[in-house]
Amino acid sequence: MNVSSPPHPTIDDLKFEIGQVQVCWSFLEIEMRHDLAAWGLDMTAVKGPIITRWRNHMREVAAKQITKELADYIDTVERLAISRNLLVHGIQSLSADPWKEASALVVCAASDGSLHTVTIEMLRDLSREINKVRSRPGLWHIDR
Repeated sequence: MNVSSPPHPTIDDLKFEIGQVQVCWSFLEIEMRHDLAAWGLDMTAVKGPIITRWRNHMREVAAKQITKELADYIDTVERLAISRNLLVHGIQSLSADPWKEASALVVCAASDGSLHTVTIEMLRDLSREINKVRSRPGLWHIDR
């Protein structure tokens, strides 16, 4: 019996895309560390998530020289962090029927208990958005 490969994403495809988000986010955190170091902040003794240190620093920068571009950038990173955190801390279930269209889904619980369904296409978009944020020129090195 010759079985063709499934026409739609499998659980393994879903897990791969979740991993892609994590890898892209890790690269974004490297950029955050480099930026904070370029600002002269000592990163050797930093405890906790780098996003917290970056967020605090960007709030200080924004208080001094907020622009629409900077505000939009900070908002974008915050929105991406929320989605990424759902995947890191809140996965409740994965499901995929490779013979049924649009069935590859992740269900995540937020810290407030609300449930969020994330499709495989949403995961792919999230990876692309994180990479886009990483490549936005001029925002990592704002005038000091």
